[in-house]
Parts: sequence; structure tokens; C-alpha cells
Amino acid sequence: MVLVAAIGGCSALDGSAETPQGQGAAGLEKSTINVADLKIIDSAPIRLAMDNGHFKAEGLDVKLTTGAKGSANIQNVIGGTADIVLTSYPPAITPVAKKVAELKVVADAITTTEDLFLLVVKKDGPITKVTDLVGKKIAVSSPGGIGELALRSQMKIHGIDITKEQYQSTSFADMPTLLNNNDVQAAIMNEPFLTEALQKAGVTKLISPFSGSTADFPTSGWIATRKFVDENPRTVAAFQRAMAKAVTDAQGRDAVEKVVIKYIGVKDNVAKLMTLPTFSSSTDPRRFQRVVDLMVATGELKETERVDMQTMVIAPAK
Repeated sequence: MVLVAAIGGCSALDGSAETPQGQGAAGLEKSTINVADLKIIDSAPIRLAMDNGHFKAEGLDVKLTTGAKGSANIQNVIGGTADIVLTSYPPAITPVAKKVAELKVVADAITTTEDLFLLVVKKDGPITKVTDLVGKKIAVSSPGGIGELALRSQMKIHGIDITKEQYQSTSFADMPTLLNNNDVQAAIMNEPFLTEALQKAGVTKLISPFSGSTADFPTSGWIATRKFVDENPRTVAAFQRAMAKAVTDAQGRDAVEKVVIKYIGVKDNVAKLMTLPTFSSSTDPRRFQRVVDLMVATGELKETERVDMQTMVIAPAK
């Protein structure tokens, strides 16, 4: 269905149709858009979309930058300096729940697979079991992000109280150094930095945060404001079609390895060993509702702040 939608979306690109007044290439409201990704494996499809000409085929000129973290990307999209951004879902859901912004899920990014994220500690260090984390500092990529959310769920299962003050927000790339310097005592890491750290940074697995009730979990997606979506429906649809093609490209491991090596700078041996996520084109709100349910269950949101994800997810382009 994704392929049919993607191919069907190209029919207006032969130049035969007259461009409506006030619209850009291919009838788009905006032919140039500002998009921010993240320096993690979740970004592989958009890099493939750029390299393989999928945006160009849709009449889109994507100005791509890389954000420091998902929460920063959300601030930029709310502030208007970016049109579409990649983030884990909690930083996108929270402003909607708190009624401080109206945001939409334009496209899904990834679903977790086994060991895609790991909570790691210093090898041969003092932390050898989950209960050792009490009172310790834990590095996460974004405050209140998907890694912290999953770990809080796991801690609840183990009956351990970890306060929000224990979580330290930092980049994945800096986590091994912080661990080795004992600035933090544990870190939730994602690929491809996870495999690199396990190979050469003296860290070891403690637990897998996305397991049991959080297995196969939707973790990140492409977010825009409601205003941008409402004012630029053809532009958003073109972005969706291009990304759907890129998700198909990302089903080949070799293609993902190449863009991770090219744009994130990991070594060949790391790329070959890293765990891949499921690159998804599904925007079924029921999948994303799991994130909201977990946010409520862990106390990240009040029951009265529960978001119905059907109101946030826009339909895929046809």
C-alpha cells in the first residue's frame, strides 16, 4: 500500500499540469522546507530520501540540519525555525498534553527491536544489578524522552525509585566519556553509538529498557505544528510520499549501513554489527497510544492530560 501511494503520488510530476497560482513546484504551497533530524540511526531514511532523489522527485527542496536532541528539535518547530523535525514521541506529546502547542505526527520513524537501546554501565564497575542504580546518575539523550520513559517503566517493575533529578541529559556520543569519568554511572544508549561503545569504550549491558511490555515500541517520528500542516497540505503529503519511498529503501541493510557511515561517521565494522530498528511507514494511532499510556502509567502525564493520538496523527499521503 505504501508503494502504491508513493508511486501514485508521482503522477503529477511530469510537468503537464499547470502550477496553481501562489504555489511552488509540483503545486506545493512551499517547495523549500527546513527539516531537522538527529544524529542517530532513526535518521537513516531521510538521508536515503536525500541521496536517492525522492524529495526532488516530489518537487521538494529539503534544507536538512541536525538537531542536538529531540527536545531541542521540538522547541525549534514550535518556535518556527524548523518546519518538520525528528524527535522521540514524549517531547512531542507533552506540549500537546499541557496545551502549550498543537503538534502533528507527519510520519513514523522507527519501532524498537531487541537490544536497539540498552542501559549500559562501566565494565567491571560497581554497578552490577538494577538495584545498584538507586541514587546514581543516569545519562539520557533528552529530558523526559523515550529512553527515560522506558527505563522508568522498568524501574517501576523492579520496585526501584529513580527520581527525575538522577537523569542527566546529554548526547549519545558523549555518554561513554561521562561513564568513564564517573560523571554518570549508567547511560541509555541507541545505535549506532551503542555498538561502538560496547566495542571499545569499556561499557557493558545492564538491562534492555525496551523489553516485555515495552517491546516493539514506537519511539520516534517526524513532527510538525498543526498550523504548518493545515497551511501546507500538499507539501506535507509530498514529504510523506518521499519518506515512504525511503522507508522501502531502508529495508536493505546495506543501504542503512552506507548512510550511517557517511553521515554519522561510524566505522565499517560498527555499521555491520549494529542492531537495526524497524523502519516503519505505519501511522496507526493505536500504536502511538502505547506511548501516551506509558507516560500516564509512569507519572509523566496526569490521567487528565491523556492525549488521544488520533487527534495528533495525520493520514498518510495518497
